[in-house]
Amino acid sequence: MDKKSVLIVDDSSLARMMVRKIFATRFTEWTLIEAKDGEEALSLSDGSLHLALLDFNMPGMNGIELAEKLMVKHPSLAVYLVTANIQERMHQRAESMGIGFIKKPIAESKIADILQQVA
Repeated sequence: MDKKSVLIVDDSSLARMMVRKIFATRFTEWTLIEAKDGEEALSLSDGSLHLALLDFNMPGMNGIELAEKLMVKHPSLAVYLVTANIQERMHQRAESMGIGFIKKPIAESKIADILQQVA
């Protein structure tokens, strides 16, 4: 069975570390690709991706703008915005694009639910 890969994009190194710890202890069959912003994420996402966990508020491009570009590059990619606060208008736009939401701080149980859906 091929390893599945998850792209984690967050300008907070602490947020990335927390998600990395969850995957390292519980979901070791997943390969992690980490980026600090949208530009880095796009440059690292050349291979096969199965899941993207994207911060919404980042310098440069926000999570929805990044999601649009990633979804063109990887049409079957499951995309989730990971955010503490999002405006209703943005929430509706993301939902219409098929993007899910995870409230920060991210819980291990929420990642488990998502991975079951993606698998």
